[in-house]
Amino acid sequence: MTDPTQTPDPVTLYEGADLLTLDPAQPLIRKGAIAVSGTHILAVGPQAELAKAYGDHAQRVDWSGRLVLPGLVDGHSHLFQSLGRTLGDGLSLLPWLERFMLPLAAHVTRDDAIAIYRLAGLSALMLGTTAVIDNHYAPVDPETIVALAHEMAGVGLRGVVARGIFGPMVEGGRRMNCDPRLFRYSVAEEIALTRACLTEHPPGGLVEIWPMPENVVYLDPDLMIACAELATEQDIGWQIHCSESKFEVEIFESLYSLRPAIWMQAQGILSDRTSLAHGIWFDDAEIEALGATGTQIVHNPVCNQYLASGILKLEPLLAAGANVSLGSDGMAVGGSGMFEAMKAGFLLQRLRELNPLATSAELMLEMATLRGAKLLRRDVGQLQAGRLADFVALDMRGAVHQPMTRPAMAVVMAGLPPITDVVINGDVVISAGRSTRLDHDKVIADGVQAASDLIDRAGLRDLVRDWIAPVRSVCANF
Repeated sequence: MTDPTQTPDPVTLYEGADLLTLDPAQPLIRKGAIAVSGTHILAVGPQAELAKAYGDHAQRVDWSGRLVLPGLVDGHSHLFQSLGRTLGDGLSLLPWLERFMLPLAAHVTRDDAIAIYRLAGLSALMLGTTAVIDNHYAPVDPETIVALAHEMAGVGLRGVVARGIFGPMVEGGRRMNCDPRLFRYSVAEEIALTRACLTEHPPGGLVEIWPMPENVVYLDPDLMIACAELATEQDIGWQIHCSESKFEVEIFESLYSLRPAIWMQAQGILSDRTSLAHGIWFDDAEIEALGATGTQIVHNPVCNQYLASGILKLEPLLAAGANVSLGSDGMAVGGSGMFEAMKAGFLLQRLRELNPLATSAELMLEMATLRGAKLLRRDVGQLQAGRLADFVALDMRGAVHQPMTRPAMAVVMAGLPPITDVVINGDVVISAGRSTRLDHDKVIADGVQAASDLIDRAGLRDLVRDWIAPVRSVCANF
């Protein structure tokens, strides 16, 4: 145990809570404590033990009655899409993109993006998310991307602003009826713009910038390869949408005579720094290739239900050796955070396999923390000495969460958990349910105004409905 008198920073001792550590050596500690110095965890253990070691030298914070777990990592989101929250309902993926999201994205300004980043970032924190890999593709000039990286850090979040890359229009984009206003740059220009972002905001900080070629179907193949090479050069990750819907795979096969993951393997761009968002429609050969290369897959179970896209093959991917983590995919596709993603992922696999043993609460927690940390390429996801100090406290003492006989199961099934405090990088960013950095009321008002103005500019006011008649009303029988 580290001597508190020898640490360069003051020690804070969070004590009295039950700890879900995600450490196999001690997964649950009743009445535990976490000692933090600077950005890292010094020690984790029983309250009495850590109070004896650190109590005389630490600021002591009483979290008695709380349940603490590592901060959740949202492996794939679109924070700016919160500008269109509740719109586009009832559309499957292709018409959702064609008629709603891509036209919306074409009209987003930097000010819109900043306003919604603050609101969506605050919402993520309030829902227990401490790190987000955010795909931002509207707008994507270096000034905006760097500004959003600063905004994410300013909110208090750890994470990635993954710069959305479309490049020149290609046949796949035409077949998917993509909005041509998003295809503005050549291959060389896209790489130069992304490199400019990385020069202005180098890797290694609380928030990084990654390349995000948007989709294997409507991206120039040379640009996809160039993004992977840039990520390797900069020692960062990169992410792309892949095999989210059956028709996307069919279009890709018709264009390249191979399925997407097999084509990517042939180009040498699958690795543990590659993350594929969704990955629902992989066949057996693709799953084997993904496992052999240690590729990252981000499962977005709420979005996949909302758009009726399908159910990820979780057990085969894990068995093959792929790392599968969880994502919310943002608020515009029915999501409300990572706790809901855990619950949906937990239940969907049981339905897919028709087997109540197909998954477990503990696996979902691992996917949202440790496996998310591997995707993020940061030393988070576990309450353990030496790791970065990212964790959240819940008050589960209320009637709706009791009796809590199995904490992991209670957390995964909580849906919308009662988050009281959030610590990221050793800093308290949510205290007693309120941001320590932002004016809640102003953040909400600015985000609502930006959304309203954008809906008018994009000509999407017809999607705003007070009520939609039920497809089949049971009331008609009465």
